[in-house]
Amino acid sequence: MALLDYSEPYLTSKHFCFGTGDFAPRRVRAFEPGESSSETLLLTKLGRNGLRRWQYLRETFSGGWGERGQKPLSPKSQAIFLTTLKTIQFLPGAKPSLFLTDDGHLELAWRDADGKAIQIEFGPAESEIYHESSGYEEIVPNRELPDIVSDRLNA
Repeated sequence: MALLDYSEPYLTSKHFCFGTGDFAPRRVRAFEPGESSSETLLLTKLGRNGLRRWQYLRETFSGGWGERGQKPLSPKSQAIFLTTLKTIQFLPGAKPSLFLTDDGHLELAWRDADGKAIQIEFGPAESEIYHESSGYEEIVPNRELPDIVSDRLNA
């Protein structure tokens, strides 16, 4: 009978015992003032995936990113996005998607009743709206954006 090399089933790495590494992000976090109402709005309007996407964009892209020096998420873009999101009425079954542009602006895209694209890029001072069905494409001042969305995109 031959004896086989025996190795212990559980080994402790020296690095594990004596080394240090990157910390894990906190699982519990404190809300910023008004953040819980923003999360409730996002959950209601965009669903769980939309809420997670917003959280991911905020946590990951707050500094510069990308190989070409893309800009960090703009707080002003985020503010007008949340204000306008309150006025948007999505059709049942709509699947809105949230993106971050190279300029650091949030962009929301979804389909209308005809399956045509609707997109809004939320800039810090003005936003760009595109509605494929009507051919409407315009850059509007942010102070007018919620009213324009209510009048033109919710009809």
